[in-house]
Amino acid sequence: MRKITLSLILSLCFTLTINAQLPYSKMMNLTNEQLVEKGFKYVEKKNQYVLSKTDAGNLTLGILAAASGAATTYSPSKKDYKIILQNGQEGLSSLTAIFYSDDTFNEIQTWLAENNVPSINSASGKISIIKFNYDSLHVEIRTEAIIQSSGSATQSRYSTSSNSIDKSYTVYTYTIETGIPPFSAWHTKEQKKREVNAAKGKKEDINDMF
Repeated sequence: MRKITLSLILSLCFTLTINAQLPYSKMMNLTNEQLVEKGFKYVEKKNQYVLSKTDAGNLTLGILAAASGAATTYSPSKKDYKIILQNGQEGLSSLTAIFYSDDTFNEIQTWLAENNVPSINSASGKISIIKFNYDSLHVEIRTEAIIQSSGSATQSRYSTSSNSIDKSYTVYTYTIETGIPPFSAWHTKEQKKREVNAAKGKKEDINDMF
């Protein structure tokens, strides 16, 4: 009896692991009305619902520093993020979340490890990419390191002084694709541009090669 019970428990745990909720995918099941209630704005040109959050305090500090003549570079707050739900002609095409929080990125990596989801990792320069499939969805996590430098000079009667500042931050782009092509007037126009350029023998952009 104990063996049967243990078997059932292990089977249940395995089922829960396989059916674990893909991080942030629950937003993909919201209706248009629910998205609007949560603050998403519909962008008709691209047939998207977009939600942007910016830390007002961080933005104000950057503006004040620039106004005072101090060297400054603006870097996003860890609280900033942008979520884009791209519609297709029939159904949702993708969800893209752009954020700057290392903790959020670590949560996704922990989820991958805990659910034994195999992934493919690649890196080039300051960019690294993690790709994996989950159920019928394709997921990509793109990590890009940004380094900014800024300087200012103050001149007096007797000398010139300068100060500089370097800032770095990481941009995380998390994309879930359903396999449905994006659809909008803008996407149709861009596709026609690519077709015209291809007909003229123009080289494709590197992103078009993948």
